[in-house]
Amino acid sequence: MRLKSSIFLWVSLATIIPLTALILLITAYSERLHRKDIDTDIQTSMVNIVNELNFRLNYEQEVVLALATSPAMKGFFPVLKRAAEGDLHPNYFDEVEKLNDFLAGFQHSVPGLDTVRVLDVDGNTLVKVRFGKHLPALFEGMEDIPLAEEELVDENFLNWMLQLEPYQLVYGQLPLSQRDFVSGQELSLLNSIIPLAEEDGRIIGFLSARALGDQLDHIMEAFPRTNRFRLTIAELNNTNQQRHGMLLYNDDANIKFNQPHSPDKKLLDLIDEELWEQIELNRYGNFRHTLKSQRFYYQEFYPYSNQLVSWLVVLQLDSKEVAAPFQRIRIGLFAFAFMALIISLILANMGARHIAEPISLFSRTLKSYADGENVQETKISMATEELKELDHSYHYLVDTLKTTEQERDRAQKMILQKAKLASIGEMAAGIGHEINNPLNNILSYTKLIERDIPDSNKDLKDDLQGLRDEAMRAGHIVRGILNFARQVPPEYTEFDLRVWLNDTLLLVKSEAHKHHVKTQLLESDDLFIEGDRNQLQQVLVNLLINAIQASEQHSVIEVCTELSENTIRIIVSDSGRGVRQQDKDKIFDPFFTTKSVGEGSGLGLSISLGIVQSHNGQLTLENNAKGGVDAIITLPLSKQSKELTA
Repeated sequence: MRLKSSIFLWVSLATIIPLTALILLITAYSERLHRKDIDTDIQTSMVNIVNELNFRLNYEQEVVLALATSPAMKGFFPVLKRAAEGDLHPNYFDEVEKLNDFLAGFQHSVPGLDTVRVLDVDGNTLVKVRFGKHLPALFEGMEDIPLAEEELVDENFLNWMLQLEPYQLVYGQLPLSQRDFVSGQELSLLNSIIPLAEEDGRIIGFLSARALGDQLDHIMEAFPRTNRFRLTIAELNNTNQQRHGMLLYNDDANIKFNQPHSPDKKLLDLIDEELWEQIELNRYGNFRHTLKSQRFYYQEFYPYSNQLVSWLVVLQLDSKEVAAPFQRIRIGLFAFAFMALIISLILANMGARHIAEPISLFSRTLKSYADGENVQETKISMATEELKELDHSYHYLVDTLKTTEQERDRAQKMILQKAKLASIGEMAAGIGHEINNPLNNILSYTKLIERDIPDSNKDLKDDLQGLRDEAMRAGHIVRGILNFARQVPPEYTEFDLRVWLNDTLLLVKSEAHKHHVKTQLLESDDLFIEGDRNQLQQVLVNLLINAIQASEQHSVIEVCTELSENTIRIIVSDSGRGVRQQDKDKIFDPFFTTKSVGEGSGLGLSISLGIVQSHNGQLTLENNAKGGVDAIITLPLSKQSKELTA
């Protein structure tokens, strides 16, 4: 297989195809989650619709119940009682007119009721108000009582009403208003009926009211159509097959509650037999119609407390609209994959030429090197890191053979340098010992000479004192060299931290007094630390003296301790000049000092660092906010201190 085909194949298999498959899987998974969210939103919307319907129907029930117990209705009771006895009340027409006016005004002030009727105990309509207008008595009853409607001739319905509990609101299809008066079509809502009774419970008449349905329409129209669902409400009535499945509300066909309805417009016309059978078995759920790309969500709702009639709320969602954004993403992905394949083919052809030429050159160079010819520098210009690394490895192989001898010579020089350093240490120790004896003799002779010099010869005594001071300074340097060379291991003992700090501060008290500086021990932990007491004291004394010499007069040097989980930090803080940036890397070097000539040997911090490190600790110098230096000794806690702080 040629290099171009290999690159194209591997690029496709390694990047484009897996990436496209991954994005498609992520898209499918996202679409699935999106559909679940939509299902949840739709179910929530359906529950809210049912709650809104139930709230409105309950409100209308309360309105009708309030109307039945109103003073105006009770004032009409004498007319109903006389009608129940077959007599006409003397003030019949006045009382009817008065109640008509009240009911008309009530309908104007409380919209939503279509027709309100007051029936006597025989079911005859004495008062009828529709759309805020009362209807005159146009019919004569059998008892010579003027009626607003024809007499009720359905004895079964009348017997059913007479068996009701007084002032209990029930629903039924009043024979006088089963259908619309003009069109003769079915009405969407049943009549609410309330038996009117005297105090002894004897029924003397009935109040009937039917809601117009326009308020329900307003609620349904104002309800937000999230995800663009379409709303349908149908009546399920197994006792009346003509109304069973009749549409009460539908967005697509513009069917409203306040309109007369044709029994021929059924829910089955909008759905198929399979969904209808599923609804008959289970009145709550959802159904996906694959062929129509529709999804239906439905829930049964009982609007009437005493009837087996129910409403089915159906939300219809177009699956194509849900999948449309993801379908556009998929189309874009396929277009991207196609373009990527084309670009990959072009890049594979370019890359093959770009890579093949360096490989061929490299192959010829290797063959020449294998034949023993002089190695030529390969001038390979390439962008791939792998070929650069291969070229680098090749030159590294060649260069290694050339530099082996140089590396060997360098190693020998390093060994000689280490030997020299060791000899310097031994020599420093020997020189220190040799110089120490003459210095001691010089000091002894100065004492003897001083005895023979008269007190009046002050100049000679000053010269002799200067000689003694220089000898003592040389001795101090020699002792530092010896200590630096010896590296005596610490002798571990356990001692009280607070006592040790106080003792060390006493040692530098005179030096501090000399420089007019005050030392102060801040709050210290009551612990025991383990180490060489004298060596650590030497470290702390060195740090304190450095702080004293660096501080201004009348300043305060603070010493404090900080306890952590496994270590104790001893901090010496001054307000002097601090450490310069250029000196930070050299402050622990032997013989390095920032003091004037004669004030220090430059070995104090080096020795202190070695002592602290031999105790498995750390010594650091940091500039503080006061302008001075914080010298920090960090030491591990002893076993006893760990137990006390645990």
